[in-house]
Amino acid sequence: MGEQTPENALTAPPPPPFGDTGPARRIQPDVWAISVTSLFSDWSYEMVLPILPFFLIFSLAATPFLVGMIDGAAQFAQSSIQTVAGSRWANGPNRKVQGAYGYLITAIAHGLLAISVVWPEVLVFRVAAWLGRGSRQPIKKAIVANATSPENQGIAFGLEQALDSAGAVLGTVTAVVLLIVGGLGAFRTIFALCMIPGFVAVAVLLVFVKDRSSRKPSGLSRRPSVRWKDFPPTFRLFLVAEVVFGLGYFSILLALLRVGENLLPSSGGSKVAAVVTALFLYLLYNLIFTGMSYPAGRWADRSPGIGLVAISFGLFAVVDLLLIGNGGLLAGVLAFTAAGIQVGLQGVAESAWVARKMPAELAGPAFGWLGMVQGLAILVGSLLVGGLWTYVSAPLAFGVSAVLSVAGAALLLPLVRPSGRRPAVAGVP
Repeated sequence: MGEQTPENALTAPPPPPFGDTGPARRIQPDVWAISVTSLFSDWSYEMVLPILPFFLIFSLAATPFLVGMIDGAAQFAQSSIQTVAGSRWANGPNRKVQGAYGYLITAIAHGLLAISVVWPEVLVFRVAAWLGRGSRQPIKKAIVANATSPENQGIAFGLEQALDSAGAVLGTVTAVVLLIVGGLGAFRTIFALCMIPGFVAVAVLLVFVKDRSSRKPSGLSRRPSVRWKDFPPTFRLFLVAEVVFGLGYFSILLALLRVGENLLPSSGGSKVAAVVTALFLYLLYNLIFTGMSYPAGRWADRSPGIGLVAISFGLFAVVDLLLIGNGGLLAGVLAFTAAGIQVGLQGVAESAWVARKMPAELAGPAFGWLGMVQGLAILVGSLLVGGLWTYVSAPLAFGVSAVLSVAGAALLLPLVRPSGRRPAVAGVP
């Protein structure tokens, strides 16, 4: 690692404690605190997300196209604010407080779904919730990246994603229990109760995250934005591949809706039974996601990392193929198993690769740009898949998605080669 100047010393991670040999001891306290924050935040909004498509279809008479449009608009809103957060807030001295506002907005907006009576209201609340999420995502990732040495980025992001997805398990279990007790009439109760773990997440962030690596405004952190040409060519190619993949990517909510639709005949026409069964598959997805996250982080540290991203893109094509037909429970189990592995690989491998390739002062902006291009592409992808499903056929929709997933993976192949790790030091080219 190059010689540290006073400025980049503020962003360089602290040295590991003496005698540090095990993975757990390489994780800094702020990474643990951010990971617990993620657990409660995910507990909050994962009570909402798996039931939302069924609430839209059964309670508000929406269509798959509207489900895709609402989630795509939310993703687009997240990506828009994420770029600003990455460029202007992620390296700022008050980023912890700004992140807390994001967690708070997400919790309140999802709680307000309890009073929605038409789908445009759901659209407004979902967009507001994901604006909050987008505002704090680059901040959260920049804190983890700045608190961690380059060789341990995968482990740190793996822990954060593991607890994040553990919160998703808790959220799904909570929703399933409340649905079994209250039936479809429990939708609004679940929306209201989701605010409780959301508020706990805010408290954990404010109390336990110290964020001693945050920087005083200087250099790039004062600039209004980081431009496309400021990033290295490898990162720009990576973003192009993300766009192609994202054009065929669709929310897990559409996958849930597809499986629920296929399960309805075998449930004797019982909507509650179909929804609960679909939610158990979603729980399986989150359990696999949770189990994959930490090992994926270690794999990302021991390999170029980008190869795992390419594999995850290919796995999404497998999910598409399983959703093309009118398969029953077995097809649903296989689809959500593949989806859990896919997401577990993709999120950690992307984060570790970006954190390792970017100098410290570009980490936040890079995560912001990644979120922006993913959100823009997913907006189009959700409209494309949802529209083809509603107005043409589900097999065509998922077939197109599979082709784009394979194309995105192919674009990453030039980057799949061993390379040295980029030091997280200002001024490294």
